[in-house]
Amino acid sequence: MDEKMKNYLPAIDIMMCHLGISFEQACEELGLSCSDQQALIELQQQELPE
Repeated sequence: MDEKMKNYLPAIDIMMCHLGISFEQACEELGLSCSDQQALIELQQQELPE
C-alpha cells in the first residue's frame, strides 16, 4: 500500500501549490479517507532527511 500511496503525493503537492488548497482539501478532492491521509502524512515524515 505504501507505493500506491506515494503516487498521490505529487498530485497533492500540485493541488496545494497551484490551487492554494490545504493538504486535507486535496486529499478529499482525490477521494482519500482519513486513514489514507494519515498514511500519507507518515510517509512524508519517513522521507524527510534527518
